[in-house]
Amino acid sequence: MKVLVVGAGLSGLVAATEIQAAGHDVVVWEARDRVGGRVFTLREGFAGGQFADIGAEIIYHGQQNIADLCARHGIELSEEFSLGTDVPDLIFAGERLDRAAAGEIVNELREAIKRTRPSHYETVAQWLRRAHVSVPAELLLAAIAQSTPAAPLRIADAQELNVELSWGEAYRKIKGGNDTLPRTMARKVDVRLNRPVRVVSWGTNGATVESDQETFHADRVVVTVPGPLVSELGFEPALPADKVRALLQLRYGNATRLVVQYAERELVKQAIGSGCFTDRMPGFIMEQTVHQGGGPIIVAGLAAGDVEPSGLTDKQILDSVDATMSSVVGRPIKRLFGVVKSWTHDPWTRAVVRAPIGDQRDSVLPVIAAPLDGRVFFAGEHTDNRVGPGGMEGAIKSGYRVAREVLARA
Repeated sequence: MKVLVVGAGLSGLVAATEIQAAGHDVVVWEARDRVGGRVFTLREGFAGGQFADIGAEIIYHGQQNIADLCARHGIELSEEFSLGTDVPDLIFAGERLDRAAAGEIVNELREAIKRTRPSHYETVAQWLRRAHVSVPAELLLAAIAQSTPAAPLRIADAQELNVELSWGEAYRKIKGGNDTLPRTMARKVDVRLNRPVRVVSWGTNGATVESDQETFHADRVVVTVPGPLVSELGFEPALPADKVRALLQLRYGNATRLVVQYAERELVKQAIGSGCFTDRMPGFIMEQTVHQGGGPIIVAGLAAGDVEPSGLTDKQILDSVDATMSSVVGRPIKRLFGVVKSWTHDPWTRAVVRAPIGDQRDSVLPVIAAPLDGRVFFAGEHTDNRVGPGGMEGAIKSGYRVAREVLARA
């Protein structure tokens, strides 16, 4: 069986390696000039040989699929680290709350969740109307929502609150940068870069996929490009109406990753601790050089939802981050390098991760993931029905799922 996988992100590479391991011929097309998709480690520009993950950043507690996949490919994970002992540092209107005050706010939210359980299809905004929490607690919740790709409070999924408030849990990263995993996997399959797909034609005799560079005939096709791009691909015959409707209905998170390297490592490290929330750009601030040597420090944030910057130049955005960081530290600090990466406006993603609202996990995701006549199959983190963060884990799960579906039709 000859299989073409469209997309060399984690879902596509997992599907490709699994199908190839079963004895079939697999080729992977990737539109970019690199593999990994939204797993992107930048190594150029930083002083001291440091690097930063510009896309997917951490492996969350309990996400075993990615841990097992790394072990299988001989890739080491970092030692476990925590984004806080029991509460994060909170800085609002330039004022740092002491640990006791911050703890009271976080505990208020945790108790509110126990007292007023979020309903299955409820948004955070709806839950707040019922929960009757204090203004500071609402501000913290808004900061949490805006620092993740989930979306503004009016549509953020209330069922994810427990996950987002899990301070003190252990996290991990991939040693040497998260793109070590996709780059390692890509060396084991036939990956062809700079191959953006134009049309997927499918029928009883197989499928034909066209790019500007070549045309490929396959028995099966696996489409793993991000959800917003699936609806822009040409299909012959056209996608069924229910799949088009589902693709257009599914909500996606929007966000810009902000990564900045500063000279004053110890000063910044002392100020932000293991992570802190602020109501100014870049929102939640965490260190990316916890497991790296070198003199400087790299901090990262995610401006998401309603606070994603628009109409500003990269310089204006980085200047705003500098102002926030100087306020947090207590004096001006020296920026060595900075990166602004909007995944919302990236032409090969158009989004950060899927952020289903209401009953979309049950009503929309299965339709998006459903194959076409046993010829064209679909995977990607946007097809995974996880609750909580973890785009890498979701992508990997979907890759395994679609590989099983393809092999069942072999």
